Formats: sequence, C-alpha cells, structure tokens
Amino acid sequence: MAVAASTELECVNIMLAAIGEAPINKLTGLLPVDARTAQSTLLEVNKSVQSEGWSFNQEFNVVLTRDSNKKITISNDILKIDTNVYDHPTSDVVQRGLKLYDRKNNTFEFDKDLTCHITYFRDFVELPEPARYYMTIKAARLFVDRLIGDDGLRTYTAQDEARARAILMETDFDNADHNVLSGDPNLNNPINTFTPADVLNR
Repeated sequence: MAVAASTELECVNIMLAAIGEAPINKLTGLLPVDARTAQSTLLEVNKSVQSEGWSFNQEFNVVLTRDSNKKITISNDILKIDTNVYDHPTSDVVQRGLKLYDRKNNTFEFDKDLTCHITYFRDFVELPEPARYYMTIKAARLFVDRLIGDDGLRTYTAQDEARARAILMETDFDNADHNVLSGDPNLNNPINTFTPADVLNR
C-alpha cells in the first residue's frame, strides 16, 4: 500500500538530488558529508518553521503544576511558552532553561499552577504532509545556496517555496477552526476573535 506522507529519508534525498548527488538508503550510521549536511539543514528548517506555531504543534490552556519547591519545570520539547493572559492577566513569565521564571517578582517560585499556551517541537513523523513538503522545499533551497550558491542550478525557486507555504497555511487555517464570530475555539475570551492578519502576516 502506498504511503502518502513523505519520510525524512525521502526529503533528504530530494535535497541531495537538488545538487546532483546520488540518493542514500538510510539516515543512520556513517553517511556522506553532503547527506549529513542535508539532514542537519532539514532539522534546522524544521525547528525554525515549527517555532512559528501551527495547529499541529500548539496546545492551549495547558496546566503546568509546581513541584514541592514551588518551581515549574518544563519538558525539553517546548519551543515557545506563554501564560494564558485571561487566567494570569498581571503575570510576566518567561522560560529560562527548563524552568519558568517570574520576571515581575524576580523568582522561579510561583504561588499557584500556571495555565499556558505551548508550542511544541514535533518529530518529523508527526507532521502533516503539507508541513513536510514546505520544509523540504525551503531546506533544499537553503542547502543549494550554502553548497553551490549558483542561481542557475537551483531546482526549486522562491515561487515553489511560496506555493508550498501557501498550501501549509491553508491547511493550518482549516485545521485551526477559526471563526470570525466566535473567535479562536482554543482561547477562553470570547472577545478575542480571529483576524485574517494573524495568519497572513507570518
């Protein structure tokens, strides 16, 4: 049975083909230099794109509990985190290492648990196909620029990248279930309605 989603290996081979290199059959063990560079470039782009925050890697109203020392430790797969402004209107909390820090009171200790909006880093196999495709095109262009730097040898153009991003944004918009009347269903405040600029001005 055919597999619809692109694998990380397929994406790396697309990048290698963009510089005229032969494909590889695995991503582990001893790899050619260009293959390792392609793999690291794809990971770099993956983290950059996911850091923007999408429906597939954001979770809202996540309650983070304090430990016995009143401190809140977070997992290492978190890219961005912010407290829910409606539950904590006066808080000023930031991430420092793997702990949350209260900038207002200059302390790592909190008087209560926090409700947060979190952007996670998802493994490649967890990503929807439009995200994988966009990351591949973006990474391939960056890979060629770094290794060759010749515009005439680019397999993918800026227009290809823009089209791939547009498909991802359209998919993400559909999955997010935004509504101009009721607002974002993931937020608690009914007044905080969705505005198109939130998606278009990425």
